[in-house]
Amino acid sequence: MSTAGSHILIPAPVHIVRRILLEPTALAEWNPAFLSVGGPSQAVTGRRYPLVARGALRGHWEYLSIGDTLIEGRWEVPGLAETNSWKLVPHEGGTHVTHSFTHRGGLAALLRPAFAGVADLRLDRLAGRAGRRAREQAQAQVQARVS
Repeated sequence: MSTAGSHILIPAPVHIVRRILLEPTALAEWNPAFLSVGGPSQAVTGRRYPLVARGALRGHWEYLSIGDTLIEGRWEVPGLAETNSWKLVPHEGGTHVTHSFTHRGGLAALLRPAFAGVADLRLDRLAGRAGRRAREQAQAQVQARVS
């Protein structure tokens, strides 16, 4: 078993970051572990979303809990299971996000060195996506006022 984690301040409000985390079929667009996630686009606890992870490994993703400021999930492929959490704390118009995960399984032990820095990479990609969404939302609000 191995555990890792990191945190970042994202320049987007909690509701934007939370919405991104609750888009299961879009997780592969910013989470480097996934090549694709299928199923319905609605986030529901206990529902298994089929996924393809790096190395073409097939498995599933599921939400374990969905709260206002804490989202917990789990994904599994043969030989590797990850349990993860995303804590969201409002901070001066942005969101302080703490991400942590635990890996179990034979493949997880073998790939442990490959997961070094993954929490930071996930957070950086999440921050980029949330920042773009926040800018788009602000532009849309300006356009609405002008119209």
